[in-house]
Amino acid sequence: MIKEIARDFYMITLPMPFRLKHVNIYALVHEGRVTLFDTGLNTPETVTALETGLSRIGRSLREIDRIFITHRHGDHCGMAGRLKDISGATILMSETDYAFIRFSGDQDRLLAELRSFYLRHGLSDEALVLLGSIFKSFSKMIGTFPLDHALEPGELHRVGERSFEVLAAPGHSLGQVCFFFRKEGILLAGDHILPDITPNLSPDLFQTDFRPLESFLSSLNEMQTLPVTAVYPAHGRPFTNFLERIVEIKEHHRERKGLTLASVRGGRKSTLAVSIDIFGKDLPDFDRYLALNETYVHLADLIDEGLVLEDIEHNRCFYMERPR
Repeated sequence: MIKEIARDFYMITLPMPFRLKHVNIYALVHEGRVTLFDTGLNTPETVTALETGLSRIGRSLREIDRIFITHRHGDHCGMAGRLKDISGATILMSETDYAFIRFSGDQDRLLAELRSFYLRHGLSDEALVLLGSIFKSFSKMIGTFPLDHALEPGELHRVGERSFEVLAAPGHSLGQVCFFFRKEGILLAGDHILPDITPNLSPDLFQTDFRPLESFLSSLNEMQTLPVTAVYPAHGRPFTNFLERIVEIKEHHRERKGLTLASVRGGRKSTLAVSIDIFGKDLPDFDRYLALNETYVHLADLIDEGLVLEDIEHNRCFYMERPR
């Protein structure tokens, strides 16, 4: 599906084979060329959907000249390499997130890091085998690609008659960025600000000092001063209640931190046990992994605030409320 959001500016909705069924990417047409913002997964269905969408506005894959990527996850950059092969497009994303793309090519090392972390936080060997198979399956939908330009926060880029700013948006990933068209008030938000759900916050296994929740909330505070009139997210519908949505997201995480603290009050629990207290145990396999990530992120913030203690025993992590 393709929909014009402003003159020569389009939202293209692409399919995904997950519980979250779609991802929105954006295309800006200028001087007979097409600049993309994100790409979708590297699957035959996605290629066909993108070809069809562009053909409806008289454009083709070969006319793509630049690909700006919000962050490292496969539904946002998976097709970048394939599109570059077809069109010769320049690929631009943050160096921080591209470093993970480069590293993830070493599947054995990546899976070893995953296994080490999630064993410490309560997942069983059986669950880790399943998680590994999910990651291997997902990696097939992400093509490799070279980085032509490393985006930096504050950069200005021009596409045809339009210019836009690169905004740092850490949280969902360390190096995520958003793109702000100040003159029109258009924010291409990636996964940073979504209309109906909050982006999953996960630890960065290779940048252990990264605090996703603290970074996420800080970047929301900075963004709320921008003159945004419309938010175009990667998932869900475009929306205009920008400031209200930021308040809702902040309140969600305040409540979630309260639930996390309540779970460890009077007990000593693994991350998995806290996660089950909050999210329940009847979750699909991948959702169980996402819930554990989010739980760990809230625990890490509570440790930094001096409210929770971490105890490591036999390479397993346990948490409890700090005595007052």
